[in-house]
Amino acid sequence: MKKFNLSNDLEEISGLEWINEQTLWAIEDESSIIFELNPNTGKITDKQKFAKNKDIEDLMILENDAWVLQSNGNLYQVEEPLTEYSNTTIHKFPIQEKRDFEALIKSPDQSLIWIFCKVCSWDKNSNKSSVFAFNLESMSFEEEANFILENEQLEPLLKEDDFKKVKMQPSAIAFHPIEKNYYLLSSSDHWVMVLDQEFNPISFHHLNPALFKQPEGITFSKDGTLFISNEARDGRPNILIFPYQP
Repeated sequence: MKKFNLSNDLEEISGLEWINEQTLWAIEDESSIIFELNPNTGKITDKQKFAKNKDIEDLMILENDAWVLQSNGNLYQVEEPLTEYSNTTIHKFPIQEKRDFEALIKSPDQSLIWIFCKVCSWDKNSNKSSVFAFNLESMSFEEEANFILENEQLEPLLKEDDFKKVKMQPSAIAFHPIEKNYYLLSSSDHWVMVLDQEFNPISFHHLNPALFKQPEGITFSKDGTLFISNEARDGRPNILIFPYQP
């Protein structure tokens, strides 16, 4: 494992995305800025504001656009980010009940963007996480959940009734480029879960809170190297790097 500390500008780093062999992108909860980082040092090499300060939670790249998730479910489509031609379009989430979204990812065929509830009123409790779809053809949200993750799905993977104690409150998600599985991360409950392409859990791992103080971002490089970012809880924000081990 390798670790590097980040600038205090990224104190509340909430999303991380691998762009190419020289570049990571990151966002920070309160500033509505896309940061370009050197993946070998974590130093900021470029940055650009894309909206007024909002509660920003995750980002991803799709073709040449950055897609950024606000906690209320709104999606920010940032065309040509980090250039003078950058332009932002807001796609508003249609349900106005109490909600908190923190993770997003594109579908394998790139027709949908999925956003994951961390705490949404309609899920009733922490046992469930509703996942909503944004259709990239119609450029609109589906008004009902596309699917729901439940901690009962973990029963085959955990001992006795341990699965019932898991809070299904995801903070970030990434797709492994070699394994072709999803890695879902939870900051509040300190776990990472591996799921297949139908979102069936394959494995479940508790994270050490001493190392993963507040893990809010996850991404993979093309060679399978894992990057996890932590907000600055009782220290500096950081990125932890884990080389791929088949």
